[in-house]
Amino acid sequence: MAEAVTLLSHRKRLAKQMAGGPPVPKIAYMAFGDGGHDPATLKSVQPSDTQIALNHEVLRKPLMSTVQEDDLSVTGGGMLERDELIGVHISESALVDEQGNLIGIKNFSPKVKESDERYEISIKLRY
Repeated sequence: MAEAVTLLSHRKRLAKQMAGGPPVPKIAYMAFGDGGHDPATLKSVQPSDTQIALNHEVLRKPLMSTVQEDDLSVTGGGMLERDELIGVHISESALVDEQGNLIGIKNFSPKVKESDERYEISIKLRY
């Protein structure tokens, strides 16, 4: 399973909050994209912790779930329904806060979305 990357911009917002700055917005959305792989090899590419966007976002939806599985992580779950992104090579997803800032990214080998399938994607960020 591919490891998600917690973005540097999010870590900076957390540090600023700890120093008396504004509260960090809650995780609210999942973004889906088709730019997280090398088209020649179909292998996933490692996301950078300095990214501010997906390589090629194609859909953003409210999160299906957010859970804290242990003391040092949070997992956001999203779902692509049967009628969404049919024929698209999904290979990247991101957790996005209420203000539209990306928090973490996960890339994976492309999965072609069929019309009779639902895809559930989970992103676990470690702190």
